[in-house]
Amino acid sequence: MFRKSLCTSLLALATSIAAAPAIAQDGAGISDVQRELAEVNNGTNPTLLTTQAGIQYQYSEINSDVNTGLLEAFYLKPIGDGDKAFRFTVPFSRNSLLSDGDLKFGDLSVTFIDVFHLSATSGAAYTVELFLDTAESDSSGYGQFVMETSLFYAWFLSDGSIFAPAWVQTFGLEGGNDNGDNVNTTTVDFYYVPKLANPKYYLTFDPAIIHDWENERTFGSLQVTAGMLTGKAFGGDSQIFVKPGILFGGDAPADWSVQVGYKVLNF
Repeated sequence: MFRKSLCTSLLALATSIAAAPAIAQDGAGISDVQRELAEVNNGTNPTLLTTQAGIQYQYSEINSDVNTGLLEAFYLKPIGDGDKAFRFTVPFSRNSLLSDGDLKFGDLSVTFIDVFHLSATSGAAYTVELFLDTAESDSSGYGQFVMETSLFYAWFLSDGSIFAPAWVQTFGLEGGNDNGDNVNTTTVDFYYVPKLANPKYYLTFDPAIIHDWENERTFGSLQVTAGMLTGKAFGGDSQIFVKPGILFGGDAPADWSVQVGYKVLNF
């Protein structure tokens, strides 16, 4: 959770092609309840906020002729009693069709996270992310200020797994960009983390249904994250991960993607 979905990362691209498509998985014990839940801080529990930083790259296959890349650096810092946090994301993107394959500076974003409920069996939070209109080119951003809000409720199941469905709404704040293209997308997300026998590794499953209200398109997506803890680094706990994803349905703006990344938590 607290991460940009495959749908969100493709929203600006889908808009630009048409003109020529949480919640940060973080973990660190803050309250007594959180400490009890965080047996291993691998970042998969969306209610546990910790300082973290990382870098990730996502390759997306739009079709056999067009592909994109999204490079992101991010930093998350809890505030107050640790039940709230800010996340800052710096993106660079490329589009093999629209920008000659060169990385272009994208839309900076700032996310506020508030875990407003937490018990031994459940937790809930909302996020508000603001995308600034800072993109270097039409193909690397929305061309307007965009906001994304999400609300999720997490159940901590008796077998040690986590199920956290979410409602995500992404919408433009200026009524459209210079080409008249606006953003208004709803995502229903079904995040699940199984309990693995070896705490060095983790898996997450993230199926979602997306509806683009502006273009009346509905499609599905599935992302699976496989991660491995790689020991102490930079004063925290490091990990590497790979996240393949597919989109399906006749209205899907892409075919598949794969993301790889490295991050450090708890420093």
